[in-house]
Amino acid sequence: MLSFINRLYTGFISPPESSKVDDPVRFGVLGASFIAPMALILPAKSHPEVLVACVAARDRAKAELYAKKHGIPVVHSTYEDLINDPSISCVYIALPNSHHYEWALRAIKAGKHVLLEKPSTSNAIEAKRLFNHSKMKADDAPVLLEAFHYRFHPAWQKFLALIHKDPLAGPVKSAYSQSYLWKGFLSSDDIRLKYSLSGGCTMDFATYNISHIRQIFDDQHPQVESTNFRMVVDKGSAAREEDSNQIDEAVTATYKSKSGAQGRIVADMKTTGGWPLLPSSWTRNLPSFGWPKCVAELDEKHIYDEKIGERETHTVQRTVTMLNHLIPQIYHCIIVEDKHVIRHELQVVRSWTEKKNVKAYDWLDKSDGRQGADWWTTYRYQLEEFVNRVKGRNGSGVWIDRQDSINQMEVVDETYRKGGLEIRPTSALES
Repeated sequence: MLSFINRLYTGFISPPESSKVDDPVRFGVLGASFIAPMALILPAKSHPEVLVACVAARDRAKAELYAKKHGIPVVHSTYEDLINDPSISCVYIALPNSHHYEWALRAIKAGKHVLLEKPSTSNAIEAKRLFNHSKMKADDAPVLLEAFHYRFHPAWQKFLALIHKDPLAGPVKSAYSQSYLWKGFLSSDDIRLKYSLSGGCTMDFATYNISHIRQIFDDQHPQVESTNFRMVVDKGSAAREEDSNQIDEAVTATYKSKSGAQGRIVADMKTTGGWPLLPSSWTRNLPSFGWPKCVAELDEKHIYDEKIGERETHTVQRTVTMLNHLIPQIYHCIIVEDKHVIRHELQVVRSWTEKKNVKAYDWLDKSDGRQGADWWTTYRYQLEEFVNRVKGRNGSGVWIDRQDSINQMEVVDETYRKGGLEIRPTSALES
């Protein structure tokens, strides 16, 4: 319990403040967003090479209040002013999805490194324009990272290693990922529920789930088999009617990998019901919550066993479940279940199951120089790797490359199309 409290307090409330080096990486923040303190401002406090130097928002007064609250020394009147500030080298973009492409493009054209909130763009058309821009192909190309922060945490990397790199791991047979947000967390006018701002559950919560499935499959571009949406119901105006026709508040979708593995995602931004010990008729409209969870079921694998007879075989079938992959620094659990079977020819002679719980709050091996601590958030691990790239260092080796981000948006688009919805609007700004 004490370690839990320490991780929570140190990671999210009061991280230790490091003395800054003489020439830190200086960030500008686009947008006075809710996520920036968690994603950048707090993690930067403990990073000796990072300084959050300025902020800009549509409303300067709001930006000034935001800067005062978070200790940001400079406020710019416009996004353009911030991007053109010669004193900064990096830009963090946490604007509405519809603005990601335009301002990331403007930033890289100005020579800035960009930490870009997910999803990287509104659709694959924009993603290809952005990540394949001539600036990104130059020898001195700026760093451009889509901020799928959970991927940088040791717990997620351990989960993947148990699936893909362990001696007892067979080929992936199926994958499952779920994310739930309780009803009432989002207001009816939240930007995530507006089509003009490239909103929708598949663009927000479910973009994580799609990313999970792709990694569990180890397949950059799985095929979308089916999509079912629950739509926003709000027809108070013409604009809201468009949202009702195109905005998904929940999605269930299935996927198939190139090897034939089956995948399923469930994501809901307005979850209700499912309360234990109470009749469903009482709770169907009550807000509820479920742990973020990923499950990988692997095929049987034949393993060497010197103790078995000449005509006997030993197989193991593994299932790996991870709970709370999105905020694993508070708590997470990786459950590994190995089902062993000894067969004489085709007859089962003996079977048993071995289970273990695995946790990884920090890197087990730091001999290569990688950094970490048990209280580091997913965002702090992400920032470490971003700075390593800017500085030309190897780091942990975890990264999201340009093609990965393009493929992600292609699968998002195909998920929408399979369910009969339009992809999110494309910016008129050409590359």
